[in-house]
Formats: sequence, structure tokens, C-alpha cells
Amino acid sequence: MRSTKHTFSSICTPPLSSLLSPLLSLISPLLSLVSPLSSVVLAFFLLFAGSLCAQQELMLYNHTDLWQSNALNPAFFPKEKRIAIGIAAFSLNAAHSGDITYNDVFSPQNGRTVVDFGRIIDRLAPQNEVFADQRIETISLGLRLPGNWAVFAGHANRLTATLGYPKSLPELLWYGNAPYIGQTIQVAPSADIFDWNEWSVGASKKLGIVSVGARAKYLTGVSALATDPARRSATLYTDPDIYQLTLKTDYAFHSSNLISAIDTSGLGFDLNFADFGNRALFSSNRGIAFDVGVQASLLEDKLTLNASILDIGGSINWSKNAQYFKSKGEYEYKGVVFPGEDIINGSTDLDFDTKLDTLNDIFRFSKSAESFRTTLPLRAYAGGNFRFNRQFSVGMTLFHQRIEERKQTAAAATVRWSPLSWVSLSGQYSINDRTSDNFGLGLALTPGPVQLYFFSDNLANAFSVKSKAAVNFRAGLAINF
Repeated sequence: MRSTKHTFSSICTPPLSSLLSPLLSLISPLLSLVSPLSSVVLAFFLLFAGSLCAQQELMLYNHTDLWQSNALNPAFFPKEKRIAIGIAAFSLNAAHSGDITYNDVFSPQNGRTVVDFGRIIDRLAPQNEVFADQRIETISLGLRLPGNWAVFAGHANRLTATLGYPKSLPELLWYGNAPYIGQTIQVAPSADIFDWNEWSVGASKKLGIVSVGARAKYLTGVSALATDPARRSATLYTDPDIYQLTLKTDYAFHSSNLISAIDTSGLGFDLNFADFGNRALFSSNRGIAFDVGVQASLLEDKLTLNASILDIGGSINWSKNAQYFKSKGEYEYKGVVFPGEDIINGSTDLDFDTKLDTLNDIFRFSKSAESFRTTLPLRAYAGGNFRFNRQFSVGMTLFHQRIEERKQTAAAATVRWSPLSWVSLSGQYSINDRTSDNFGLGLALTPGPVQLYFFSDNLANAFSVKSKAAVNFRAGLAINF
């Protein structure tokens, strides 16, 4: 697409919604995910998620007797059980490269809630990232067979989201462009967001003291949005003499079943979203992945060692409703200085006489059909557990995750106490790439054939959403016979 240039004059400052529509168009697609729950999750954590590494499941990995731990290691199968039925399980983890809470951003003032980005901007790094991982296990089945074999199958919906943004973007939205007169600032965000259905089948076999397992996964993509790594530039420059604001873009992203069109007609900005009521379990957006795992029982089953690698070779090729949106050009507004904070909190009136022409002519997102590929995070676990007696045991878990060039590592130590045969309490201390003060707590109830658990790798963040940095928990229900 050829670069275009347009010039507009205004007697007074245009409203932020019209002035920043090209900038907001880079952000808005990132706030719409695969389900109502997912939309809330990412929009919330875009501003308020905190100091966690994503998708660790450290505590669950140490509870090998729970059926849902099979999802983390295909060699796991509840001891002395022949049939396992996972009814439901849910896990949610989120992370922000800064330490920001809801109360840091929103505060009551004169009977209303106002936004105060000024309290968090100084705590942002030059480049920031938000992570969110969600897993919903709808059903899973396991069957122990003669000959020390076990087979299993299941379905889950998973979401992984990574959003990157420069500090200059919230600075511009909050302070306006006046502090940056004579400067060129980068404001383009980046995103890698997708969700998919995961259909799996696997088997494990016990060979003496060692159990080995493997699982194959058939992946069907639901929706995706991924910025083009070769086109992630949007810069803003305000001329010091005539306050002419110049926006240059070389920005593009892929989308499937998420954004059907971008229409910036008039003075506003509008997205035409795909039909969220039609969330097919199967689609022509396909991929595969594999899990492998091993578990060894030593010292008369007092000591167990285990390791697993998950989502080996995992990727999805997006071909159905796959679109490529691209903007490349230079756009100018003359005599423009806008007060970001006053506009956001509605404390200034912005009347203007000269309307801007169609923003379609300004921003010019071109659209073309183009398939693309997304890669699942590759995860690896290793751990061990020592059982002193029926009531007490201790364990250690190591975790490593890699997606593209981004890596995360964590380690955890767990103490488990079972005051009753069907009640188990766990305490955990973990460290990761960012923090060394994560204290987790878990509860598992196993009355009769029922298994019910709730774990959090950082209990302080599990419930206090407004005053703490994030939400981190997982829960599940299963029946074993």
C-alpha cells in the first residue's frame, strides 16, 4: 500500500476521541478476546494485573493424586483408582511487568470515581508487558487397564494472551502531547492473543517403579489477534513552532474470528467484531501438540520423582476468516495540543468548529485475506515429593516456559499436611523471574470418590483484587472409583 499524507487545520483543540482515534485503533482490538469472561480478564489485567509469572500451576503439579494433575504430566494417575472423571476445572493466571493495582488507578473524589494514571506511570518500564493465561477443562476421562496400562482423553478451552506497550502510550493518553513538543515518541502496542479448543487422547504404562505417559492434542483455533513483528511502529511528533502533530504508521496485525472490519468513518472509531455467539468447537484453524511425562517411585513409595514437557511442537495455522490489517502512512494535524488528564476525567469542555474528514481516509487500514500461524507456550516441569508418614510430606517443583523469545522460570517448595484421610492442606513458597515473596495455600477434599481442590500459588492475590496486584487461582472437581 502506498504511503499517504493528509493535512487538517483546526481553530481549537479537537476532542480526544477524534484526535486519538488512530492511536486507539491500535489498542481497541487487544481488549476483545474469546468469551465474555476472557474479555473481562484481559481488559482488567491490561491495567491492574501484577507480579506473577503466567500459567505455572506449581501447587497442582505437586499433588499427583489429584486427577486433574494428569493435564500437567501424562504419567500421573491416581493411585488405587480405576476410573477417573474430571467434571470441571478452571485456572487463571495473569501478570504485568509492573506492580499496579486497581486502587492505584481508580480513586473516589467528590462522590465519583476518577482515573489517576499519574500514580502509576512512574512505575512503568520503558516497555511493558501484560500476560494472561486461562484454562477451562470441560470434561476428562481416565481408565486403568490390565497390564499396568492407563488411557485418558479430554477437552479443554485455553487462552494465552501477551500484550506489550511502551510507557509513552499511557503517558500520551494522560499528559497529552504538550510535554513532548519537539519530540518523536513511539506509541504502538503489540499483541499475541489467541484461544483454542484442545482435544486430547493419551496413555501411560507402569514399568516397575517407573511410569511413562504421552498425550496427543488436536487443536482447533477459535479466535486470534497477532501483530506483525515486522510492522510495529506508530510514532507521534509535535512541531515546536506551529504545534503540528504528525502521526507516522507502519503497523499491521493478523486476526481470525475476532475483527471482521475496521471502520473509522466520521469522528469516532468503531470495530465490527466477529459473531461471539457462534463459538464452534471445531474449525478449519487446526494444529497439533504433544505431551510426554515420567514418574518414578522410590524407597517403598516414600519418594517420587517426576518430569514432563507439555505442548511440544504446538502451533495453530489460522486459515478460516484470517485477515491481515495494515496501515502505512503519514498524517498531520495542525495547531493541536490536547490535555489528556482533563479529557479522560471529563473536567474540560472540548468544542470545535472544524470537523475532521473521514478517519478512514486518514488511517487507511487495508484488509486482505492471509493465513498465519501462532505458537503455543512450551512448558516443562520437574519435581519430587517425599512422604514422611500418612500426614506429612514435602515437595519441590521446577517450572520453565518458553514462547517465541520470551522465557519464564520458577521454583517452589511445598509442605503438605493431611489431618484426616480426606482432607489435605498445603503451604507453598515460590520464587520466579520477578519476585521472591510468593506464598501459596491449597485445600484438597477427597470424601469418598469425590475430589475437590482450590489452590493459589500466591494467596495474597487470590481474592483481594482491588488492593493486590493480580488474581491467581485454580479449582477443580473430579470423581474417582
